Amino acid sequence: MMQRFWSWLAVNLGKHAIVVTAVLAAFTILIGTGVTQLEFATGQDSYLNSDDQVYKDNVVYQDLFGGEAMLSVITMDEGHTVDELFTQEGLDTFASVTSEVEGTDGVQGVISPVTALQFSSDLVKAPEGGTPLDSIAAKALTHATEVAETSGDTASAEARTADTGETAARLLAVPADQQVLSNPEWVKFLLYDNEGGIRKALRPFFPDDTHALMISRLDGNMSIEDEGTTSDAVVAATKALEFPDTSVVTTGAPVLLKDINDYLKGGMLTLGAIAIVVMIVILLLFFSVRWRLLPLAVVLVGVVWAFGLAGYLGIPLTLVTIAGLPVMLGIGIDYAIQMHSRIEEEVIIDHSTHPIQEAARGLGPALLVVTFDAVFAFLALQISHVPMVRAFGWLLTVGIVAICVSSILNPLAILGMREYRSPTKARDFSEGRLGRMVVKMGSLPGGWAIPLAVVSVAVFVLGSVVEPEIKLETDPVNWVSQDSDVVKDLRTVEREVGGSSELGIFVESDSDGSSLYTDDVVSTLDEFQRSTLEEHPDVLLIGSGIITTLSDLTEVPGAAHVSPTAESVQAAWDIAPDGIKSSTASPDGDALNLIYLTKPTSLEERAEVVNDIRDDAVAPEGTRLTPSGLAVVGVGLLENLEANLTQLTWVAAGLVFLFLLIRLRSFTRSLLSMVPVLVASGLATIAIWALGIELSPMTAIGGPLVVATCTEFTSLILLRYLEERRRGLEPRAAIDVTAARTGRAFIVSALTAVAGVAVISFSSLPLLRNFGIFMALKITIALLAALIVLPPLIIWADKRGWVSKGMLDHEVEPFLDVPDSKADEPAPV
Repeated sequence: MMQRFWSWLAVNLGKHAIVVTAVLAAFTILIGTGVTQLEFATGQDSYLNSDDQVYKDNVVYQDLFGGEAMLSVITMDEGHTVDELFTQEGLDTFASVTSEVEGTDGVQGVISPVTALQFSSDLVKAPEGGTPLDSIAAKALTHATEVAETSGDTASAEARTADTGETAARLLAVPADQQVLSNPEWVKFLLYDNEGGIRKALRPFFPDDTHALMISRLDGNMSIEDEGTTSDAVVAATKALEFPDTSVVTTGAPVLLKDINDYLKGGMLTLGAIAIVVMIVILLLFFSVRWRLLPLAVVLVGVVWAFGLAGYLGIPLTLVTIAGLPVMLGIGIDYAIQMHSRIEEEVIIDHSTHPIQEAARGLGPALLVVTFDAVFAFLALQISHVPMVRAFGWLLTVGIVAICVSSILNPLAILGMREYRSPTKARDFSEGRLGRMVVKMGSLPGGWAIPLAVVSVAVFVLGSVVEPEIKLETDPVNWVSQDSDVVKDLRTVEREVGGSSELGIFVESDSDGSSLYTDDVVSTLDEFQRSTLEEHPDVLLIGSGIITTLSDLTEVPGAAHVSPTAESVQAAWDIAPDGIKSSTASPDGDALNLIYLTKPTSLEERAEVVNDIRDDAVAPEGTRLTPSGLAVVGVGLLENLEANLTQLTWVAAGLVFLFLLIRLRSFTRSLLSMVPVLVASGLATIAIWALGIELSPMTAIGGPLVVATCTEFTSLILLRYLEERRRGLEPRAAIDVTAARTGRAFIVSALTAVAGVAVISFSSLPLLRNFGIFMALKITIALLAALIVLPPLIIWADKRGWVSKGMLDHEVEPFLDVPDSKADEPAPV
């Protein structure tokens, strides 16, 4: 029944080739319009699941306190200090730039050096109708001294009294009417403590006396695309930050993410174009058939169908999707090459009376088998914890089915018409250099089977042992080309001020509307932030927040630390500029934000801090303390990727094995198809480990891709071997004929498959480059294993009746009667 279906399909596609081609062209245009509906998913929902608590917390966090921060770092030339910025001209420049940035769509607030210093001024100045002793800062200092005296800590009390006296003398030395930021003496009083260093409370904005920061905080929960647009506007606006004897750099995480996103959008087409050029060269050099570029045209049609269907089905394009086009081209073109080669084989070698029907009957079912191999391998990606990996799995699943259909319909129609009108005449290509090479590669005798099987298992086990020792590159900055401007700017900022990223700690009340401005909450959070900095000095650089400002304000050398009162913290927030208010506490006081500037570290190192906080931090009674922000999103992504990294490969292999077990009706036949997968997985892992190559998070999708590619080749080899055995050949002869006749197609397919993923290694992004190297290595080893290791295993097993048993009783149904060629048609009467 199925044989007649394939004959019917072959005959009618060729017989009505012009109509079929027109219909397929119209279908391609119709489906291709779906490409216009493709959307890039660039929000955090690409990295985290919407039902993850981390995702939910971060949405709330960013709604309250805004999104990522852009840092404008002002560096003074040698011999100059930050107090020189506060001239009238400098103040006007800050005011102008701040106003422009605040008016930019997507900016929540701005804290400039002027903002920070004005806030400090407001804290120490006498309130209207009061004296300097009534200022918020004076009350906080007085409270700290009283605590020291009450506790009997004489040394601290004396140190605080002396420091307060010196501070008061410096304060009173500047008349009240001259306490303005254009007065150098007032600026120096605000900036420098009694020992001449930058006051601790101001260090989040003035890390030292030669650097000042302007922080532009973007709106929360923006897409990467919107963040990128806003970050461009902020960079453009801050170019006006021009001061004598300074240099200014503006950058931040949004600029880095935009750089990656921009590359991915154009990079997929660029890498796809490179892959196409490489495949053209391979086809022209090695695929010696008529119309040798036809397989590329066929697979490109399939790719158009794939991405068009993805658009209609709502499958988003994500960071991972950039690998989609070259991977689909590399894996999918094998189908078209195999069909094209099989048709010419039936014409040239077998001189078949019905070559198109023979090719369709022989290869059609096999292509369906390998398509299902790939589908089940790609379905394994659905167990990933990362949404963008799951989306990529659906894209590949849709894509491989579309390419399979294109690789069956188009060649049968086009080549069927060609062979009918002008039959191919050429010499037997099975004696060509590629055919002979493949025969030689598979020439190991069956006696080698046991040693090869033992070595395969040993390689796989050793690869599994060393795999945990392979380093995963988890520093996002290292995912981007180190020669790019954004990385250079980030490195400059890290060099000048010690860090460029943030970690937020979101503290909220368990009871709706309950204020966190209580002494217990304030003292607990103050101690938490201080102790966390001490415990993680390699990751956390400095802390900030409304509690921290008051806490640091009362720091005195030689005196024990005293936490500020809730009353003083709330009073400070009430008079704070809007930029500080919006990023440190909610208006009703039921949520607070503790912010850390992080040092240049990997996501792995930040994960240790985040996990320590989650596991060990004791939140004040009635509150919840949650790490949040981009750093936590990155950590969540890393955790999701690593959660079942190894399982993805195992599940892919398991699903494919179960499918083959059902389809091939034999444990042995199914197991033979999987052996090269084990070899490739183990040997490639050992090589990566030995060479010290660092892998990127993109390798999370590598296992299922290797399983799909490798089982595609092994299944085709095994099924063709069984076809030759049905023709009466003995195992050795059957494997040699299989190698000779399909060798050209397999070598060309192997080269194009490797090229499809290898071009990714030419990406300027290390994130992709290492993935391309890793994938190309694995697929190369898998294909070599399929051609070298599989043949002796098949021969050894089949001599024991384990391979061809039950598969040789195959009744050939009659072919449909059609003229062999146009020349055979009867003359018109």
